[in-house]
Amino acid sequence: MTALAVAALPLTASAKPLICAACVMGNLDVLTSDRMRGRACASDEEHTAARFLADKLSAYGVKGAAEGGAYLQRVDYQVPTYATTPVLRVGAVRMMHGEGVVLVNPRAAVSAEIVVLGKASDPAMAAGRIVVLDGAVEPGVTGPMFKAGALAVVVAAPEPALANWADLAARAPPADDANLRTTILARPEAYAALRAAAGQTATLGAARGASLTRTTYNVLGRIRGRAADADKQAILLSAHYDHLGVRGGKIYRGANDDASGTVAVLELARVLAQGRPAKRTVQFALFGCEEAGGYGAKHFLDHPPLPLGDIAANLEFEMIGQPDPQRPKTLMLTGWERSNLGPTLKAQGADIGPDLYPEQDFFTRSDNYQLARRGVVAQTISAWPTTPTYHQPTDDMSGLDLPFMGEVIQSMVAPVRWLLNSDFRPAWNAGQKP
Repeated sequence: MTALAVAALPLTASAKPLICAACVMGNLDVLTSDRMRGRACASDEEHTAARFLADKLSAYGVKGAAEGGAYLQRVDYQVPTYATTPVLRVGAVRMMHGEGVVLVNPRAAVSAEIVVLGKASDPAMAAGRIVVLDGAVEPGVTGPMFKAGALAVVVAAPEPALANWADLAARAPPADDANLRTTILARPEAYAALRAAAGQTATLGAARGASLTRTTYNVLGRIRGRAADADKQAILLSAHYDHLGVRGGKIYRGANDDASGTVAVLELARVLAQGRPAKRTVQFALFGCEEAGGYGAKHFLDHPPLPLGDIAANLEFEMIGQPDPQRPKTLMLTGWERSNLGPTLKAQGADIGPDLYPEQDFFTRSDNYQLARRGVVAQTISAWPTTPTYHQPTDDMSGLDLPFMGEVIQSMVAPVRWLLNSDFRPAWNAGQKP
């Protein structure tokens, strides 16, 4: 980035302490660079990113919070595999996974009648069947079908899926589970054949093979508070640093998702490490492998650097690089209505408000949810979570609104400092605890 671009980040002269525009820009440049190749889960490039983040925390004066004072928490996890190539059969017709169809979250074995249902259909008709969806894919349509007991839903593969067909087919299967929502993406000829097979029985075979062990890393830091009980009321600031890697020969750089949130946590760490420590301890966690199933956050919960009951609140930062056209100057907090954390921070000057997309259920779709399920008041700060660049190779530095990023990171400094120096401990609202 040029000096002019760095200087373009607006910082209020009277605000103390100021964020470092050059630091924000430099860290973004590294995380989205060619050598990081999209920071795919468990890749060498993701490991390189982890070491870069650890070095930054060390340079800022933040101590390591992993075992023995290290910055990197190793996470070994198991990845299921297919025993053989999955196949969908209808009569004498065999559709191989990766050819006419791609099976997303397939069960190991399914045998059921095919039925064609659409937006106006009664979802109850999906129970125990394989549904061929008549019409465009909509969560408001397929969701009720799965809830009613659909064993799989066949959809006409949209253009983004067709463009990334080989990459989708190469993804590891999930662990077999009776609650899997199996979606069958079908090319036009396969979709037509399955639609014409209504009333027939289809069988899906996706037997699992031996699992593979893979490794990611969480990057953990800590600034101890000055109060006697500082560690008993810690505040956790977090983000995930991985993304999707290289697909179809294109680098998915993940500038907004979630280099932006990662850089925000880094910059808050740099600022908070300056001067006198706060009353409370502040923990930093940059999670690996969020995109592949939240493996980093799950391991963190099972091997926390301090008891989970001692974490008073968790603020996750994700996708803060582009302002929402509906609310261009304000951040959102997922699950706003679930706790008193958001309104309290807003009263302290945080420019945040409710989630404008409740139908998307973003509260459950980031690493904060792993902690929330264990009782920690944990919510995600975001800006515009439905950007056109989401999970696209166009999510690069050119798509970030850098002046906006500077403003929103700066806007969170004072509220976070207040939280760290207060006695406020957020609580779930009645009936809203996950």
